Amino acid sequence: MRMPDKLSAYCRKCQKHQVMKVKQEKGGRRSGGLNWSHRRMKHRRRGHGNLGRYSKKPVTQTKMASKTSKKIDLRLTCPECGKKAVMNRPRTKRIEIFRAI
Repeated sequence: MRMPDKLSAYCRKCQKHQVMKVKQEKGGRRSGGLNWSHRRMKHRRRGHGNLGRYSKKPVTQTKMASKTSKKIDLRLTCPECGKKAVMNRPRTKRIEIFRAI
């Protein structure tokens, strides 16, 4: 997918349309620790007996169909106020940001 490096978009802070700079957002890092529900599930899965939704192990990734592409996140920067906004784009294998004339 080809995207121009400048895009006209609405700025919520200025409350008007601006020609904004476009930059591809980097993917987020995976957090090291497990959150509360995952810790609880891990604890409840050990042992015996029916524990409701915690009794079954999750389906492995090999049994699920994997996606071949990721959704693209673009970061738009307003030239007037400097406010940044994230814009979602559909799934693509790669994105090319070209200089618009």
